[in-house]
Amino acid sequence: MNYPKSYISRAQQIIDERKNENSYKSDMRYEEIKSKLPVAKAYIEELAETISKVADLILTRDEHIKEKINQLEKENLAMQEALKQELIKNGYPEDYLDPIYTCPECEDTGRVGSVRCKCFNELIRKIAGEKLSENMSIGLISFDTFDMRYYSDKPLTELKGKSAKFIMQENFDYCKRYAEDFHLPCDGIFMMGGTGLGKTHLSLSIAKVVIEKGYSAVYGSVPDLIRKIKDSNFGQNEDDGDVMQTLIECDLLVLDDLGAEHESKYNISCLYDIINSRINNRKPTIVSTNFSISEIKERYSDRITSRLLSMKCMVFSGDDIRLLSKQNK
Repeated sequence: MNYPKSYISRAQQIIDERKNENSYKSDMRYEEIKSKLPVAKAYIEELAETISKVADLILTRDEHIKEKINQLEKENLAMQEALKQELIKNGYPEDYLDPIYTCPECEDTGRVGSVRCKCFNELIRKIAGEKLSENMSIGLISFDTFDMRYYSDKPLTELKGKSAKFIMQENFDYCKRYAEDFHLPCDGIFMMGGTGLGKTHLSLSIAKVVIEKGYSAVYGSVPDLIRKIKDSNFGQNEDDGDVMQTLIECDLLVLDDLGAEHESKYNISCLYDIINSRINNRKPTIVSTNFSISEIKERYSDRITSRLLSMKCMVFSGDDIRLLSKQNK
């Protein structure tokens, strides 16, 4: 997959920052132990001299060099074990002075052998997702700011005697649990209901928690994301990289306002490829729409409809809370 050079440079910058920060933490641990534990300090200094002793042996060309190097290695291992025991005796973990790595697999170099480490590729995907979601209005949106007061508690026949508030409380509770328990793989959510009922608010609230957990998330309206796919495919915006692949690979994808896009075979094909690929790979997608199920069936192919209905389906009920909140201000 081809990503813009700027994404790769930014990922490498993050890797380098991690390495420098972890190196600093390791140095501080050594200084701490040397200042607090005199016996441990002696072991550390003796171990540091081992390299010089080996170099001296090589330079002297001693005929018994192998035996002497083997002896140094045994002494080195014995001192390392003694140092660990000294740490444990003083309440430290035995690995307290081991190198610190964010990614032990590549030791914070970003590469394993001649190929990029998976941590490097995950960073690039995260950066690509952030680029696609840079207009995400996530600042003040959270589960804490979702206001249930605007939903009526009047029982309705069309809701089988339940109220809009009851239905929305169930939706809210499910979304909050979904975010708090988020893991991969997991299933997606299909949100249906009129405008201003809280679909976007709950979708972004989930995305916010997921991002805080360290996962990558992409949010966008379906019309905007399809436009970016077209621009990417036809080379009109090289900075976006391979948008389709980013949408398929990110940990969580939020497709807002399904149905607002222009109706065309190309758009429907794009949507099917994204949704189908993600479901097959057990990558969760949250899809919201103002359409009813009958309207979805009429507009989209059976393949897309069946995929959407295989997710957790949520119906949003009530009056437009955006209008109600404005009226109360």
